[in-house]
Amino acid sequence: MPWSLRILRAFLGVTFVYAGLQKFLDPGFLHAGSPTYIGTQLQGFATGTPVAPLMRLLSQMPVVVGVGVALTELAVGIAVLAGIGLITASVIGLAINLILWLSATWHVHPYFLGSDSIYAVAWLALIVGTWNVVATRPTTHVATARGAEDASRRAVLRGGLVAGMALALGGVANALAGPATTNSGLDLGGGGSPERAQGSTRTSSPPPSSPSASPSAAPEVPGQRIANLSKLPIGQALGFSAPGVGPAALVRLANGSVVAYSRVCTHAGCLVGYDTSARLLVCPCHGAEFDPARQAAPIPGSPTSTPLELIHVVVDKATGDVILPS
Repeated sequence: MPWSLRILRAFLGVTFVYAGLQKFLDPGFLHAGSPTYIGTQLQGFATGTPVAPLMRLLSQMPVVVGVGVALTELAVGIAVLAGIGLITASVIGLAINLILWLSATWHVHPYFLGSDSIYAVAWLALIVGTWNVVATRPTTHVATARGAEDASRRAVLRGGLVAGMALALGGVANALAGPATTNSGLDLGGGGSPERAQGSTRTSSPPPSSPSASPSAAPEVPGQRIANLSKLPIGQALGFSAPGVGPAALVRLANGSVVAYSRVCTHAGCLVGYDTSARLLVCPCHGAEFDPARQAAPIPGSPTSTPLELIHVVVDKATGDVILPS
């Protein structure tokens, strides 16, 4: 095999092993309510993509799909690195990246910013290159029935070895994963690290005085109370649940006004957190960043061009409460 194909094999194999391990090492990947839950991602993949029916079907059994995809990625990576069933493994890798291209990165524009498209092309190049190597390889012996039987037995043993290694690596990675975190009741204030951006709590300085009237004033706006301006400092955010939308974030902007958006990332369906240092809504899955001061528009370089869904909220001038109108 020429070195060009060996380099391609090494890159694709290592990448798929890493992708499979990353899923098992993520404690929230298989746990509902966590920012990186596979079920939420599948539902996000179904939004306006060519394979939406398939994504909706898979979202009915998210844990099975999550485990299956992670194990398949591990098996494909191991097989490609070891040269076991190379063409078969490459075809499976191509299928995975084609599906991801038509779902997870379908909304990435321009297309060359989406990695799944080039991965699909890389798999196709490896398949064609390997096929050419096999086709031009000189025949050294005439196949016999006994030889064919031995070859089949070796293929089964090698396939079992790949499956066993994938299960073993997945099991070890899953055992090393920490406890999953959930999103219920989270304060979205956090620092710049991925863990804190997912929604960890943060102790803040005393909030500035609110321009609202006294607490005894009668409320003027009917609806669901989310927070009071006196409890939400400028540059901070908090999470809440919006009827018909689900997990949402309320952000106090630099000018003192408040805005609210859905926390469901428009790229892969993960739940965004809030980075107080950058004052951005950040997705923990693939790094998408949204600017709450600009209608939650994605920051250039994010893997999506679609802003987060806007949620209409109003401030009750009588009480200083932020209200989700009924």
